[in-house]
Amino acid sequence: MDTSSILSTLLSASSIKGISKTTGTDTNTVTTILAQAVPALLTGANKQATNSKTAKSFAQALTEHAQDNTSNVGTFLKNVDLDDGAKIIKHLLGSSTTSTTKTISKAADTDTETTSSVLAAAAPLLMSLLGKSAGRNTSSDALGNLIGGLIKNVSVTDLLGGLLGSSSSSTSKKTTTKKTTSSTASSIAGSLIKNLLK
Repeated sequence: MDTSSILSTLLSASSIKGISKTTGTDTNTVTTILAQAVPALLTGANKQATNSKTAKSFAQALTEHAQDNTSNVGTFLKNVDLDDGAKIIKHLLGSSTTSTTKTISKAADTDTETTSSVLAAAAPLLMSLLGKSAGRNTSSDALGNLIGGLIKNVSVTDLLGGLLGSSSSSTSKKTTTKKTTSSTASSIAGSLIKNLLK
């Protein structure tokens, strides 16, 4: 699996619908939560992969998750282990888990329980996709390059634009609203990442 497939699979319609069904959350909320969370989760993953104290265990976790069958994303998410997902989130976000979840919840106009549930459902899929992309090359440098490359190509503005979709028939008012939402999202994501890098 190439790196471009990671985000396209994680943020695909099948993934969003699967997470929606698993968590009992509407697709719009799932969409907003994922767009807000992905940059922070990737930053957390990069931190795990490049830290000498966590790199080995993180690489092992990726190798294990790479064995998951994600050929049918809907089926995978239907049977996803939310407890395992919650543990992954805690590892990726560390001490900022609570504050990050609250920030994402505010942006998505939902409660922290819903956000936590959506993140827990998405986390195993993210780990599996990263593991498959890394293959056998799970050295700290290789994983750092893989995840670092993803981070450089991730923009919350682009994620929201892509996930929300655009139509040539959209009114200028709707377009303005999307731009404003995207601008706010970018600002929030920047704050989340800064907290993770402290």
